[in-house]
Amino acid sequence: MAAQTKSGAGKANDNRKAVHDLVYQELRQSIMVGTFTPGEKVSLRSVAQQMGTSLTPVRGAVNRLIAEGAFEVLPNRWVMIPPMTEKKFDEIIYWRTQLEMEATRRACSNVTRRLVARVESINRKLHEVVRQGRDRKDLLNENYKFHFAIYRHSKSTILLPMIESLWLQCGPFTYYSLSSPGRLWDGGHHEEIIAALKAGDGERAAKAVRGDITSTAEFLKSSGQYTRPRLRRVVG
Repeated sequence: MAAQTKSGAGKANDNRKAVHDLVYQELRQSIMVGTFTPGEKVSLRSVAQQMGTSLTPVRGAVNRLIAEGAFEVLPNRWVMIPPMTEKKFDEIIYWRTQLEMEATRRACSNVTRRLVARVESINRKLHEVVRQGRDRKDLLNENYKFHFAIYRHSKSTILLPMIESLWLQCGPFTYYSLSSPGRLWDGGHHEEIIAALKAGDGERAAKAVRGDITSTAEFLKSSGQYTRPRLRRVVG
């Protein structure tokens, strides 16, 4: 009987850990695709309600994300995205470019028909969002899927966490790129990346990734919005 009780407790702990990890991963990805923007105060209770879970796993996830620099704590115990400086932005873009180009080169060495079909499908969805005039926030989500489908194919357990860390810090600021001219989201760089993947040309693919990253960065710098926290809404 005691053994059964201990076994039951172990399963309960495993279930709790799975819930905590799931909430953390979902919240982490939401930050990377611009769901939360600079200056937006976030209520943990509201996030828990939106995710259909209790406050405990959300609090644990947020504490992990604070440690990673994705959130900062406000005096009232709410959290928000930390502000950005020009120096920090430039450094993030520099390292994003270096790491994502290398991940793309490695993905080209491991390219499969399945990967090509996957990124082609994602890019078609991105074009549909633009063509149908849907909520342009969907672009950020499809863009995330496109890039990380490739980076995961690098088969590197070192590169991927570093890239994710940089996206955590700059992802919210890409929200401002949605106000850019249409050509920034015309899929041109993605088409070039796909063509290079098909050809197995790592350098060509890496160059296209660099162009994709820097074109967005240049728009954000020219607009100046990335350094100005702006309250979009209060989640509370």
